[in-house]
Amino acid sequence: MNISLVPAGGVAGVIPALLPHLNSSSRWTRGRATVDDILQMILSGQMQLWVAHDERNIFGHVITEIKAYPRCKMLTVQYCAMQSGALEQVEDVMQQIAERFAKDAGCAGIEFVGRPGWRATAKKYGYEVQSVMYQRFFEVTA
Repeated sequence: MNISLVPAGGVAGVIPALLPHLNSSSRWTRGRATVDDILQMILSGQMQLWVAHDERNIFGHVITEIKAYPRCKMLTVQYCAMQSGALEQVEDVMQQIAERFAKDAGCAGIEFVGRPGWRATAKKYGYEVQSVMYQRFFEVTA
């Protein structure tokens, strides 16, 4: 299995295979972004779409964004959703490719916010846990 950056012209061709995973990413935003919002950010060039795949099938996505801070840029993983077991098969190559992409883009490093269960995988690749984001959403009334 491999992971590849999808050029803007190829996004439409992978959407049908990615739709269940894009829906999953959208659900994790808890109303902050829809699938359409995510696709708009990819198609505008604000974010980059990476797909986990083999020769015949697409197994999920990683969506990144190059964030410019006042003193440096970071490659930020915004969304990640894959079929069960796919991430474990692609994580080594994903780290290598993401690091090369980040360095080529002039980034100082790679960052992401994730649920506590990501701790062991993140540590394996040299990431340090600096914080965990906790959220509380208010009830929406009509």
